[in-house]
Amino acid sequence: SMVNPVGKEELKEGDLVFFRIHSRSITHVGVYIGDGRFAHASSSKGVMISNLADPYWTRYYYNGGRLLAQAASNN
Repeated sequence: SMVNPVGKEELKEGDLVFFRIHSRSITHVGVYIGDGRFAHASSSKGVMISNLADPYWTRYYYNGGRLLAQAASNN
């Protein structure tokens, strides 16, 4: 894995947020930008900012993840 799991309460700007929407697998990923918000791309609406507290995202939220230092330095 290239990320360490992070609890919702420990999210920091730049962490990834993972969602499982009608699936057992992760189907959607966003980037946490602080204050409970995350940036992500919607196939119908393009890039947008949403709130993790929104009931839709709360329902499908799976976990947060922080890129490992080694993975980040390989770019």
